[in-house]
Formats: sequence, structure tokens, C-alpha cells
Amino acid sequence: MIQKWRSGKEGETFRRSVFFKLLLSFMAILMIPFVIGALLYGRMEQALIENAYDSNQTLLQQTRLAVDSRMNEVDQLAAQIAFDPMLQLFLYEENNRASINDYTYIELIRNLKRYRTLSPFIDDYYVYFKQSDRIVTTTIRTDTDTFYRYINEYQNRSLDEIKSLLNSYHLRTYLPAEPIQYDQKQRSMITTISSLPMGDNTEVRGSLVVTIDETQLLGQLRKSDHRETDYYIFGADGQVISTTSDRSGALEDLRSSMGHGYGNLAATIGGTDMLISYTTSSQNNWTYVSVIPKTIILSKVNETKSLALLLVLLCMAGGFAVSYYLAYKNHRPIRELIHTILQGKNMSGVAIRNEFAFIRNELLSSIVEEKQMRGVLSQQKPVIQADFISRLMKGFVDTSSLKESDYSFMNVSLPHPYYGVVLLQIDDCRRFVQEESEREWTLVRFILINLSNELLAGNGYAIELDRDRVGILLNSTESIAEKGNELDRLLQSIKSQMEGKFRTSVTIAVSNMKSGIHGIAVAYGEAVTAMEHKSMQEQGSVIYYDTIRGVERHYFYYSLEMEAQLMNYAKSGDYSNVEKVLDQLFEINFQSRSISPEMAKYLSSELMSTVIKLLSALNIDDETFFGGEGESFKYLAKIGTAEEMSATLKRLYLAICEKVTGDRSDHSDLLASRIRCYIESHYDSNELSLTTIADHVGLNPSYLSTFYKKQMGHNVTEYITSLRMKEAKTLLAETELTVAAIAIKVGFANDIGLIRLFKKTEGITPGKYREIAGGSGPDNEAVL
Repeated sequence: MIQKWRSGKEGETFRRSVFFKLLLSFMAILMIPFVIGALLYGRMEQALIENAYDSNQTLLQQTRLAVDSRMNEVDQLAAQIAFDPMLQLFLYEENNRASINDYTYIELIRNLKRYRTLSPFIDDYYVYFKQSDRIVTTTIRTDTDTFYRYINEYQNRSLDEIKSLLNSYHLRTYLPAEPIQYDQKQRSMITTISSLPMGDNTEVRGSLVVTIDETQLLGQLRKSDHRETDYYIFGADGQVISTTSDRSGALEDLRSSMGHGYGNLAATIGGTDMLISYTTSSQNNWTYVSVIPKTIILSKVNETKSLALLLVLLCMAGGFAVSYYLAYKNHRPIRELIHTILQGKNMSGVAIRNEFAFIRNELLSSIVEEKQMRGVLSQQKPVIQADFISRLMKGFVDTSSLKESDYSFMNVSLPHPYYGVVLLQIDDCRRFVQEESEREWTLVRFILINLSNELLAGNGYAIELDRDRVGILLNSTESIAEKGNELDRLLQSIKSQMEGKFRTSVTIAVSNMKSGIHGIAVAYGEAVTAMEHKSMQEQGSVIYYDTIRGVERHYFYYSLEMEAQLMNYAKSGDYSNVEKVLDQLFEINFQSRSISPEMAKYLSSELMSTVIKLLSALNIDDETFFGGEGESFKYLAKIGTAEEMSATLKRLYLAICEKVTGDRSDHSDLLASRIRCYIESHYDSNELSLTTIADHVGLNPSYLSTFYKKQMGHNVTEYITSLRMKEAKTLLAETELTVAAIAIKVGFANDIGLIRLFKKTEGITPGKYREIAGGSGPDNEAVL
């Protein structure tokens, strides 16, 4: 008999013995002639199916062309009526009694009657006027309620639903076929609605409605094929417009499998195998589908197949009996040997698993993990790009160390030699948003960023800076930013489109163009300075820094952002970036423009105030840094020129950074020790992660990872893995716990993670390691 071994899961049985392989070998020899016959039959069957598909596609194409031609007549009628001069007058002047009276209504009815067509597709058409809630047909004028209750009654739609459709915007909307009570008759009609004025989605004044007789459309479908074929027409939105089948919902589950264009597929509908062909019209995006039972195509072939199948079953029964006898006889010595090995090693109950299934599962798991990782990286690309550009504009990036690979990773390309910064301040968006919530502000910023990126056409990047501010990093071949040039026309276009389309007022501040990427931070400062003059300009202006330079000498530039940069760099001991910020600050105030001596004194006071704040935050005695002076302002009084001010400030910040760096080494050793202690006491928890460790020590996860790697020479994950592997090997060698229990005990969620990691680091499975180490406890890993 076939040997069975039960796995760790209750009720799961594996039949993977040598006996089974021997039986399959004998059966394989027996199956060779049957396989050849089946292949020949399958090829013949496939050829018939392919011929049927070709025939279906040809008929569908003919049907599509015929229907498209008829629908083109509908489109032409709608266009002629929509642009009728009399109709245009009614759309805009209907309530003006001076120009609209009963006679003009009669004239409109006559005009509509002139567009009558001989096409059997078009049953009727009429115009709905939204302002007066009236309907004008080719014969009468009436109100909407009377028309849809007594003249043209929809059986499946309420009056409110119809009014909602007529009052909303439609370019060319087709409603599925449905019964309409018309002239005391009930007929199935397809309704098409087009909003008036045609193409204007800002204000709907009415609608043109054309009804199409479905029986004429179905006649076009049926006359092309006399087989038992069902036809469906799907609209662009996936709804069934019309069908010859009584089961209109039969294809809804398969609609998503049909692509754009044309194609074929097979499916089972209502227990019947069907051959499905489809093609899509480029005119109105309708999809034409034909469905024919597979049995009709293969009726003769199936009769021969039934007889052949009976003979195959008889041969298979005899062949299986002979194969089973031979396999059982040859397997007896192997079965006895396996029984002896299992008894000798006390391995009763060990699960014998399918090696191929295990490999397949691992491969699928790796593919899923890779896709997830790629998906996460792809989602983060816009965030990484925006963060990099923001820090680049604000001077937080060391531009001298950037390489091409860095730009590629950040998804940023800056091929042109000149750089500039543009700030877009959202002044008033109340006419566009419903309420000033974060969601509405996010929508406005999203629109402004996308509009800017579209108009920039690769010459820069637009990013979000603040709740009501968007920044643009310009990269241009032009070295001058001024009124009248290409950049000015682009900015004027952004401003006009935001005001015209989205009713949002925007003020724009533009820096001078700088040569070299190192000038971006200076350009950002100029743009901020230009934006500060918004109060002296008209709302929605474009302010160029170059135009306000001459009036700048009564003001100095030292923004809160620049002060925050200085303090953050100094607290981290990064003197090189502190020096860059100071150089930018003095270039803006003393080189790019000239401020008055009084303003220079005020600027000096502000800069010294920042130093005092920094000393207080770091708990540093200020007398050490002010040359023995009791007060910082006495020390400040000794500073003379701007060059002396710059040199003095650099000396102070250098001393602060050196002290911070010196104090940090002892703190780093203590922090690294805290991290290791926390890992060693929590490595057996499957909730341990970089985030939980960072929360414990109060650091950012990415900073913690970089810090630990630099301090210890290995990363956090490697250390956690080494602790878990060491404990797992101890438990495998010294206890009788199962692999699943050991996995949970050392911090894995299940045994799959432990087995994968064990094989990666040790080269063998946990069960094999236990066998080598001399363990005899029960295990649930496969014997390989």
C-alpha cells in the first residue's frame, strides 16, 4: 500500500514515497500514446476555436462599422441642433420676455423639425431648458413634469433621477436601453444626453436628448450572424447599452478582463463554456461583444471525443492494475529499508514534504517581497525629491559633495547652467475652496504645483513649502530674470490660470538668476526678501528681486528660517554649514545690496541674540566666549566693519561647534550602550524593530541606524539576528522544543522566518542542525 506520513498540521497527509514515483513511472510509459492522441485532439480543437474567433471578429467588425455609421448620424444631428442660432438665443435669453414669446417658441419648434432625419436609429429628440424647467420637442412645448409623467414616461427611472441627469454636465452620455411609455406604446430606447451649450462644463443651461430605437440597433447585431450568438454593447463606463441576450448581467464579471481594442477569451457562463470575442469602437468607446456556446463549434468533435474517452478509460483501468502490481513488487525492499531507518532513529511522525513546493513557495515569497519593496520606493520618490529640493533651496545641502548618482537617486535633473528660486504665495482661495480646512488647502497646493510643473516643461521643479506657499527651483539657459522675458510670460500664465480657472489669487516673488548650484540658497533668500515686499505691491503681483534692490537699504535680511539653520547646524557641531549660512547672510545684506549703518547695527544685534540663545540652549557659560566681558553687548560694541562682524561670528560658532563635538563623544558611547542593552533584553520579542528602539532612546529611526552603524561597525538588524541565531542554536541543541516553539521564543512570528534565516546563515535547516548537534527532540522540519 502507499505509505503515508502525517505532518504537523492536523489532517494534512503527504504521499511522496518511492512507491508513488515508481507507480508514476510505469503510468507515464502507459500514458505516452494517450498523451500523443490528446495533443492531436487539442491541436484540432484549438484550430477550430481559432477559426471561430476569426469569424467572430470579422462579424463584429462589420457590425461595429454599421453601428458606428448610424451613431455618427446621431452625433451630426446633435451638433446641428446644438449650434442652431434660435436655440442659442433661447439658452441665454429664455426668461427675457422682450425677446422670447410664444411666437419665438413656435419658430424654435419649426427649426427643430427641420433637423428630422430618415435614419431608423433616431426615434425622437427634444431640448430641455434648465432655467425655465421646460422641454421643447419637434411638436410641443411643455414643462418637465408633464412630459415625463404623461408623454415620455421612463419605466425604470424616477422624475428626480431624470432631472438630475438633465441638470448635470454631459459631453455625450449614453444611457442603457430601458422601456419608455411613448404614444401609448412601450418601447425599449437608448437615450443620449448632451449638455448645452455644447462643450461648456462651467455652466449647464440645458440639455439635448436623443432617443434611439433599440430594436433597430439589435437588428443590426442579429442580421450579421444566424448562429446562436448573443451580442452585447458596453458603454465607455462599462454599463450594458444594449444586448440580444436575456441575461444582461452575465458578462459583468468578465468586463474587467476585456482590454481596449479587440481580443478573444473563453469563459464559463451559467455552467456553459462560451467563446467570447470583443472589439472597441474608437468613435464612442463602445465595446461590442459576441458570445457563442463552445458546443456549437465543437459539436461534431465532441461526439468523436466521447467514444475515444470511453476506450481510454478502459485502457487506463487495465494499465493502472498492471502498473500497481509492478510498482508494489519493486518497492517492497525500499519500503522495508525506510521502515528500518525510521525505527532506528526514532523518527516516527516526521513529515516528508514536497521539495518542489517548498522552493516554489520561497520563490513566490521573494517575488512578493521585492515587489513590495519596489512599490514602497516608488511611492517615496516624490517625497524624497520634494525634501531634497526644499533643503537645497534653504541651504541645508552641501552642494560641493553632490554627484550625478545623488541627483539620479533624488529623481532630480538640473542640466542648465543658471538657477533661480520663485515663491508663489496663495493670497486668497476662498472663491475656490468650500472651507479653509487642511484638505482644501492641500487641494489648492496640489493644483498650483501640478500647473507649475506642467508649464515649466522640465526647466525646474515646484514643491510645497508651507500651508499657503509653493516654491519653484528654476533651472534655465537664461541668465536674467526680468519682466518681458520667457520666464515672466510663464509666471504670468501661472497667475492668470490660477485666477481664471481656479479663482485663486497668487503673489509671485522671483530671485535673480545665479550661475552655479551653490547660488540656489542665495536665490532663495532673494525670493524671500522680494516676497516681504508683498504688502507694498498690488495683490497678485509678480515681484522681481532686482526691482526692489534699490529700496532695500532701509531693511536687512535675517529670516527665522536662516536663524533656525544656524542654530541647528551649531547644535550638531557642523561648522562647515554654519560658515556657509553666514557667508550667504553677509552676501545678501552687504554684497548683493547695501544696507545703512543703522540697519547693520540692528543686524549685528540680531546675530548676537542668536548666539546667546544658542549658548543658553547648550548650557554654556557665555563669559568664556565673550573675552571676559560680563555682558554680550559690551563684546558686541567692539565689532567694527562687516568683515570684522563676520570673522567674529565665525570664531564664536567655531568654538561652540568644537565644544559640542567634544561633548558628543562621551554621549555617543553612552547612547550606543543603551541601544545594545535594550536590544539584548528585547531580542526575543517579534515586535522589536528599528522604530521601537528609536522610540525608546528618543531618536529618529533613520538617524539611529546611521549612528549605530558608525559607532559599532555593524547595523542594528545584524546584531538582532546574531542574538536570535545564537539563542536558537542553543535551544535546538539542548531542548526538545519544536522549531515553531523555538522560533516564537527567540522573536520570530513563525517558524518560516527562522528556517529561512537559519539556512541563509548556517547553510542547513534547524532540523539538520539539531541532528548534527545530537538533539533527539521532536521536530516539524522536512527530511531532505
